[in-house]
Amino acid sequence: MPPCNFEFFCHIFLSLPLSKRVITLSLLLGKFMSIFQILTSSIGRKILMAITGLLLSFFMVFHLFGNLFLFVSEDAFNAYVEKLKYLGFLIRIAEFFLLIFVLSHAYSGLLLWWKNRKAKNNTGSYSKENTSSSARYAAFTGSFIFIFLVTHWATFWYKFNFGPEEQSYYDVVVGDEVGFANPFFAVFYIVAIAMLGYHLKHGFISAGQTLGIVGTKYEKQYNNLSTIFWFWIPLGFISIPVWFGFVVRFILK
Repeated sequence: MPPCNFEFFCHIFLSLPLSKRVITLSLLLGKFMSIFQILTSSIGRKILMAITGLLLSFFMVFHLFGNLFLFVSEDAFNAYVEKLKYLGFLIRIAEFFLLIFVLSHAYSGLLLWWKNRKAKNNTGSYSKENTSSSARYAAFTGSFIFIFLVTHWATFWYKFNFGPEEQSYYDVVVGDEVGFANPFFAVFYIVAIAMLGYHLKHGFISAGQTLGIVGTKYEKQYNNLSTIFWFWIPLGFISIPVWFGFVVRFILK
């Protein structure tokens, strides 16, 4: 049996009569346009935001798990990072999809915010009493989080991937250049993660409504699960700069 890869499908496609090739391309184009129309609609953008937001939230669990090795020892954290780097191409693929998820989430959120803002200006029907504070500030917290992510990639990620071969990844994170021994980065990290938790609180409420979970028998379990993501996971991240940036430096020193 021939391998089921791209060349195999190209061979099958080119072996079809011209008329069937045209029909096949037309059907594929029609499917693509249908998906495009769905994703560019208001509900489509909300679904895209909900799904990408949930996927990024689950990534946070994995990311926190790795960061907690900082509390074990320098060798444990360095060994963990080395194991990730050993995966090489697989990690690059994962990072590519994470970037796509972040950009899709941010782009959809920006479009929805702009559309809602235009609707508010046209109708004047906006009511602060009917809108949660987290929803009103979702665009602001989202923008701040995006700035934090760019900073995070330009510091930790860049140094991990392009720093000296003999460097200690542990020292990068807890050091005073871009790490938590630098008060500016420690405070910035704490504020950004706190905003992330605030953003996620609204995000999980909105995602539950968009995906039809609110009002079902699963709503209670969903709310309990969401608390883990918007409160406990961010608290775990915040504990790292608090411990290495302040407790270790000023209390235990």
